[in-house]
Amino acid sequence: MTPPVPEVDYGRTSRRPAFDTLPVAVSDAVAAVAGSAVAGAHAPVGSGFGGAFAGAVDLADGRTVFVKAAGSSTPHLLRALRRESELLPGLTGLTCAPRMLGLADVEAGGGWRVLVLDLVEGTRPGNPWTPQDVAAAYAACREIAATPAPVVQGLGLATVRDELAGATASVPALRRLAEGSQPWPQGHAVPDRAATAEMVRLASRVLDAVHGDTLTHLDLRPDNLLREPDGRMRVIDWNQAAVGPAWFDLVTLWPLMHHHGIDLTDLERSPLLEDAADDDVDAVLAFLVGFMLEDLDAPPPPGCTEALRAHALFFSDTTTRLLAHRRGWSLTG
Repeated sequence: MTPPVPEVDYGRTSRRPAFDTLPVAVSDAVAAVAGSAVAGAHAPVGSGFGGAFAGAVDLADGRTVFVKAAGSSTPHLLRALRRESELLPGLTGLTCAPRMLGLADVEAGGGWRVLVLDLVEGTRPGNPWTPQDVAAAYAACREIAATPAPVVQGLGLATVRDELAGATASVPALRRLAEGSQPWPQGHAVPDRAATAEMVRLASRVLDAVHGDTLTHLDLRPDNLLREPDGRMRVIDWNQAAVGPAWFDLVTLWPLMHHHGIDLTDLERSPLLEDAADDDVDAVLAFLVGFMLEDLDAPPPPGCTEALRAHALFFSDTTTRLLAHRRGWSLTG
């Protein structure tokens, strides 16, 4: 019997350098941004899929901040830090977003970019998802979607539609599965030929499904969420924010919630989805399956760990199972 797709432990998906292995100029940059010398650093976090430093740093004045530092060997992470630093000042009205202290560019060691944030302490949801974590994540999604229009317009964001339009390999990946020219991954849920063809149809109309003018994080995963001791869910890593439908972020959390036995009925009735047809939601879910499978066998991008592909496989499998549940498909695998 083929083993099922393994779950992903989103707290152990990265390989990051220790802070004391970074150029001294990075520590100096943290001190300059934070206004206090670095007294020590904690072990880097194990979440995320990158190889840049991300972790808590203690300051001489008794504060602890969160630092992200990327070098020239990971240019996509340099761009991500720059983009996040551009967006966070405009999100100060969101209680779920972290507060930025500042950004610094360092010439030493080939070039580094250092982002310093207030420390967010909490537990990662989804291991497994609980009703309490679901409620807290839903509250965060509602807060994001309620961001005032003038604030959203001032951020200069791309649209979700434009972002998905750039993923041109997603539908062809599904079409190959439907035609039988590409096999489903081992252990992955397999819809029958008619259901796979329906996935192609749904994914092909995704650009018509994602119109909207609300703020979306666009990359909500368990490792981009932290539930604080008071129960509030904080949302981190804002470099991919876009403008789109109010329901987009919430729906992208559903596959893993459903996988852990969460009843989605109340969430499906949320006011966030009042203007969304079932086919709109399922178009996004089908498109995400193609997106996750399109380059599953390719090496991860430079600076990313193999866990990125494990996440893609797990998310694709759980999303396919959710789609089958919503649409009454039969599955094998």
